Amino acid sequence: MKLNIFRQEEFFEEHEFSCRCMLALSGVQPLTHAELAALVPDGPAPGLEVGYTPSAGFDELRTAVAEVYSQVGVPPGANRSGANRSGADRSGTDRSNVLITVGAIEALLITTNLLIDPGDEAVCLWPSYQPLYELVTGAGGRVRFVRLEPDDGFRIDLDQVREAVTQKTKLVIINSPHNPTGQVVPAVDLRALAADLDRQGSYLMVDEVFREMWPDPEPSAWDGAPNVVVVGGLSKSYGLPGLRIGWMVADPALVVRARQYRKYTSLNPGALDQAWATAVLRKRDQILARTNALVHDGLKTALDWLGQHEDVFTINPPAGGGLMFPGLRLDEPTRDFCVRLVRETGVLLAPGSDCYQTEGHLRMGFATSELAEGLHQIDEFLRR
Repeated sequence: MKLNIFRQEEFFEEHEFSCRCMLALSGVQPLTHAELAALVPDGPAPGLEVGYTPSAGFDELRTAVAEVYSQVGVPPGANRSGANRSGADRSGTDRSNVLITVGAIEALLITTNLLIDPGDEAVCLWPSYQPLYELVTGAGGRVRFVRLEPDDGFRIDLDQVREAVTQKTKLVIINSPHNPTGQVVPAVDLRALAADLDRQGSYLMVDEVFREMWPDPEPSAWDGAPNVVVVGGLSKSYGLPGLRIGWMVADPALVVRARQYRKYTSLNPGALDQAWATAVLRKRDQILARTNALVHDGLKTALDWLGQHEDVFTINPPAGGGLMFPGLRLDEPTRDFCVRLVRETGVLLAPGSDCYQTEGHLRMGFATSELAEGLHQIDEFLRR
């Protein structure tokens, strides 16, 4: 597999670890070890052997992930036992549906390489998180993009997605909440799309890493259908990117194939990471309460601030997640603006040009306690 340079991560490699105020986050502000230990006092036991683990992940962690999807896979207010479109009981989701991965990105890599053969096509949104389409081309496939328009609020139109599907389409990839715009597709619409794709033998992969960041989030697209794969993890909604724990939820047969494939990637997730992840999911209400509060307060602060700077920025409010994609009205390339900003103030925003090949927009994260100070520094920068 040959892959192009991951442009976003190269930009972050240069600036993220030296900036003083990180406002380019996509997920919630990461927890410190002290915060994690306070929220989750029952962490890894001292006697845990830090050795190889089962390639699919610890059984108890896979079960904990399965329980999340059994609980939230139906709309709010509906019977929690639920039913998928075939009438089967959705509570049947269990650890056989789950593969634990090293970050959500490994789940994307494995799934794409299992489903795409040379000559196959995939449909993807644009702008988009780069791995979603680069992994397709790296596997020998071709990508057909569905463009989201800023004048339409970057609305995701699944009818346009359907129009992009051809007889060669093997995989449709949807990121909801969308990176970088925060737009959301209702789960019921994603499941209807999956049913349409199933009739021609195509798969739907939904990247849901931001889904739990808002209170009362949209349900998961997962409904037990054999052509649906959802990807999640602890990095964004849980503020634990350093644990490198992600997962895919899919038909058990596909999970077995994924487990076999990952013996050539990471072999298995880290033992300590999985032990922490299991403890975190047992305390997920407490972890997500922190996330939800940072999102609630940060979104209001960011939108109010942008509204006071409409001469410099356009506003496209998100419907989910922890980031937004404002336009930059200045006659300056976004990379130059972001580099000047971080060098002069220590505040990091991300340029749409590097991160999404979309000039004229900026990636701004708002689920962070650093937001108010960062926006104050940008105010000072704009007055110069």
